[in-house]
Amino acid sequence: MRTLGGVLLCIVAGTCAGAEAYRWVDERGVVNYGEKPPEERRAQPVDTRPGGTIETGGRYDVKAADRQPLRILEPQVPQVVVVPGPPPAGPTVRGMEFDTYIRLQRGMTEGELLVRAGRPDYEAVDNLYDYDRTFYYFPTVANPFTTVVRLRSGYIVSLDRIKRF
Repeated sequence: MRTLGGVLLCIVAGTCAGAEAYRWVDERGVVNYGEKPPEERRAQPVDTRPGGTIETGGRYDVKAADRQPLRILEPQVPQVVVVPGPPPAGPTVRGMEFDTYIRLQRGMTEGELLVRAGRPDYEAVDNLYDYDRTFYYFPTVANPFTTVVRLRSGYIVSLDRIKRF
């Protein structure tokens, strides 16, 4: 029984390998493939044999004329072009507008100050024990005033606005 099954398997495998495939174009211009082309269409036989082979290092039959010497490719070094960037700009000075200054008051927290006025242009730590700091908002062309805000333990203790460059 096993022998008969093996013989049938070989016959079926052989007929599948021997099948032909055809290519044709239908009335809509779509390319179709199949084992039986329609009779009203002209079909071309398709070569289904594998074209590319992968060498596995084992024995293979290649004619000496088909062999081509291997070319060793030299690695190409990518060319790097250095484009100089813009010169480094100094720190941008934002200053503090008068509308913002008049809305600040003593006793206001540091968080409220930062929300209303933004980060200072310069910050100095006066005393680490009491956490005394001074925020400086420098003058700009449109606003010629230097604003100095002194903080103690996270609260505004004094506000000064001086017209000085």
